[in-house]
Amino acid sequence: QPGTEAPDEYVLYSAHWDHLGRCKPDASGDDICNGAVDNGTGMAALVALAEMNKAAGPARRTQVYLAWTLEESGLLGSEYYARNPVFPLAQTVGGVNIDALYPGGVARDVAVTGGNKSELSALLAKVAGELQLKTGPEDSSEKGYYYRSDHFSLAKRGVPMFYVKRGTDLADGGVAAGKALAEDYVVNRYHQPSDEYSDNWDMRGIVQEVDLYYRLGRPLADGADWPNWNAGDEFRAIRDQSRAGVK
Repeated sequence: QPGTEAPDEYVLYSAHWDHLGRCKPDASGDDICNGAVDNGTGMAALVALAEMNKAAGPARRTQVYLAWTLEESGLLGSEYYARNPVFPLAQTVGGVNIDALYPGGVARDVAVTGGNKSELSALLAKVAGELQLKTGPEDSSEKGYYYRSDHFSLAKRGVPMFYVKRGTDLADGGVAAGKALAEDYVVNRYHQPSDEYSDNWDMRGIVQEVDLYYRLGRPLADGADWPNWNAGDEFRAIRDQSRAGVK
């Protein structure tokens, strides 16, 4: 969606469309890993965001929708793009990466993967305040999720990317219910044939997340700021170097 005033400045929305294909069969012999949550939900969100932005009309900057492949094989698709970008990374403002939206109810908080690393945090704080959502770190930060999804291929080359999800403090049931929902998915469906779509899915939380992603991406696309990594962050120097050559 080309920008009206700064078409050579780019805001990205991304999700990976691949999954594992055939995998360890379950008790019934089903060996097809559908990846409905991981990451069919992310792809559906990507399409919904494109439709929302089209309905809102063109933004000041160009908005780009990227569907990665081979994320499950080690971020290979996003890594290839980052090495061979269609849109120059030095002119890429930032963006939103989407990976696995759990069916379930709405949350009262937003989980920030990787913590406060860039100036995008100020925009997140503003949007969270408008939506009356708390912000906090993701669960199990020791697992290094920030370095295990596609945004990392861009981040390590200097492009600030949002990677946030609704948190575990659910409006119905609180933190206990949110953690139970996440644990149920990880234990019973993650990377298994049982990660399948069901008409019984509770879509309220997914809708909440898509709305959040729109509210994070659209101001970047309509704005003129160039968010950078925080001083001292591991990715700050490469961003400074790439932007130094842009007029």
